[in-house]
Amino acid sequence: MSALDVQILNFIDMKLSILESNQTVAESVKKMEEYGVDSLLIRDDGHIRGIVTYRDVLFDVVSKGKDPSKTTLKEIMKTPLLSIEKNARVRDAITMMTKNNVRRLIVLDNTVPIGVISQKTLVGNITQHTIPLPELEMPSLIRCPYCSSVSSDKTALSTHIDNFHIGKGLFEGNMSRANDLGSSNPPNDFPKTIYY
Repeated sequence: MSALDVQILNFIDMKLSILESNQTVAESVKKMEEYGVDSLLIRDDGHIRGIVTYRDVLFDVVSKGKDPSKTTLKEIMKTPLLSIEKNARVRDAITMMTKNNVRRLIVLDNTVPIGVISQKTLVGNITQHTIPLPELEMPSLIRCPYCSSVSSDKTALSTHIDNFHIGKGLFEGNMSRANDLGSSNPPNDFPKTIYY
């Protein structure tokens, strides 16, 4: 089964933190910290009507220089709430969030809110449901970088390079194949280093 076809029930944050719409933003931030959440559902006239997140506090209050102790949640809450049924698939939740440019959806069991699902939760946990990839097999043979001949291991490759490309005994002073390797002296027209 694809990770996108997993039910969102596996990703729901069941902590429903609800505040009244007439409470202040300052009170809401304290509650977010106390509850360990980054969003709150907002009740107005006895019904859950909106949501406030840390981003709302940051962008709608702090960045605009509003006083958080005087700004109510009703002033900044996002409405209407977008909801999704608990048996929906991850693909449905992602599609709805993307289409509506939101990061959270209220999860319903019929018409009763039972939790929140967020992009952060989906992205953070979806890897637990991915399909494992087969391991890549490392090659058992090694190719010579000079002639592409195949050796069984590094020692055999080193011996091959010594015997066929460098010349046996070169490092021990046997210079019989030195001309095959080219000169170590730069050509006459090679630029010289100039010191100032």
